[in-house]
Amino acid sequence: MKMSYVKAFVVSLLLISQCSVAWSTPWEDLGVIDGVKSARKTIKDSPLFAFRGEREADIPLDVLIATFADPKERSHWVDRYADHKTLKKTDYGETYWIRFNLPPLVSDRDYVLKSEAKIDREKGQITIVINSTQHPQAPEGCCVRAEVKRTVYQFTALSKTKTHLMVEVHTDPKGMLPRWLVNLIQKSWPSKTLNALVKHAKSVKGSHNEIRGWLHEKFPEP
Repeated sequence: MKMSYVKAFVVSLLLISQCSVAWSTPWEDLGVIDGVKSARKTIKDSPLFAFRGEREADIPLDVLIATFADPKERSHWVDRYADHKTLKKTDYGETYWIRFNLPPLVSDRDYVLKSEAKIDREKGQITIVINSTQHPQAPEGCCVRAEVKRTVYQFTALSKTKTHLMVEVHTDPKGMLPRWLVNLIQKSWPSKTLNALVKHAKSVKGSHNEIRGWLHEKFPEP
């Protein structure tokens, strides 16, 4: 048993090391796309770019996270959303299946994903890391099963009413799609995603009570 734990630990370190090397190349500035500062990165041993987007928004962090964390709201802001099923939910994470509608003559894609949130109250920052996973209750056979290599959302409170948003994504849709076409489509994904999330969160006007509480502590009334 001890050897099994040691082996698992060593494998984990190797995977972390490989991921760090793959992401060590610099970001290439793509300018501003629909109000979102955009960039791309060449990933070692991959024909697909990683893409990054960031913007600021006049919306409180607690309102933004209330929408982001609610699976029922996902259909209103996730681009090409078709369906999803929550497989496991915790206070700071979710394992879920999600399906995306693609254009005619292209097979739909689905993913099985695990998200985990990390909260840094001192920085006023929430980071959500999403990766592909497996789950016995995930639907099978409807689509081409795609893979998220790495997706990171980061939300930072700039004030009680203003938030900085950032997303990084590296996804392989699998199947027979030309890689140049995948890169072209994914180039605008960060801007579409962040803009849609902000727009919908403003219309919902929900609030995450825990985050609202520590926002008031971080940014007390003068």
